[in-house]
Amino acid sequence: MRKTKLETAKSLAEGHFRVDPNLVRVHLIEPIDQTDPDDPIRLLEVVEGTFERGIEPVGFTADPAHGVEYPSIIVEISPEEYKTVSQGKLHFANRDWTIGAELVAR
Repeated sequence: MRKTKLETAKSLAEGHFRVDPNLVRVHLIEPIDQTDPDDPIRLLEVVEGTFERGIEPVGFTADPAHGVEYPSIIVEISPEEYKTVSQGKLHFANRDWTIGAELVAR
């Protein structure tokens, strides 16, 4: 049975925590369209020591062989940037994304 996007997002977040010791927290970026398999999962990752360069999404294709059946987008920001955006929206291009549920935190 195919995982939902939320289940996949949680798995991605847990996997990223296992490999990145500087990862502080991971949030879902909303909205998330569970019905469109081509609409990517979007994660906001707060990473100690990352360069502060604003909102720069990095896209990844689906990887079914590794349990990721949907494309994904990762937005990596510093803890200081997180303080700035955590109360509002993430503005990128013509999209108004909001910070959703926290999936994992240290």
